[in-house]
Amino acid sequence: MMGYIVDLTVILCDVFGSHGNVSRSGAQSVINNFGSSDLKTSIHNDISSFIRTVHQFQYGDNDVVMAKITDLISRNCGPPSGNATYK
Repeated sequence: MMGYIVDLTVILCDVFGSHGNVSRSGAQSVINNFGSSDLKTSIHNDISSFIRTVHQFQYGDNDVVMAKITDLISRNCGPPSGNATYK
């Protein structure tokens, strides 16, 4: 579930980072490029490592899953550039 949330958010950042000029083919291109990108692999590897090593998903009032999702989004959803390129 974490991966879907982060993936969708990063994709939407790139789609709408094109200054509002979003075409259906442009959005599909962003989705396709992200799907085979090193960025997606890196995000999912990070999530897998997190899930394997975290002992509790909440410590007191601190939801560590939400904190991890927020961290991944903030690190991977940069300022709008108008062109989504993935390696």
